[in-house]
Amino acid sequence: MEWTEVNNKLEKEFILKSFSDIIQRLNDLSKIADEMNHHPDFKVYDYKKISFWLTTHDEGKITELDYALAQKIDGLFS
Repeated sequence: MEWTEVNNKLEKEFILKSFSDIIQRLNDLSKIADEMNHHPDFKVYDYKKISFWLTTHDEGKITELDYALAQKIDGLFS
């Protein structure tokens, strides 16, 4: 898992084939995030790039929940 820790957040960028590819994967991620009750911050840019930022807002820091979600995101976006 190659996420970077910055300012109490895990960060990672992915480059996909297309904008629609990102949207399809985000739809899958939305189900996972709802099941975990843990939702990422993200930004889509340059039509095929997406960056994620994970932190546990209630704790104000990175927790095991963030690492678990990061693994799920890696599985979907890698």
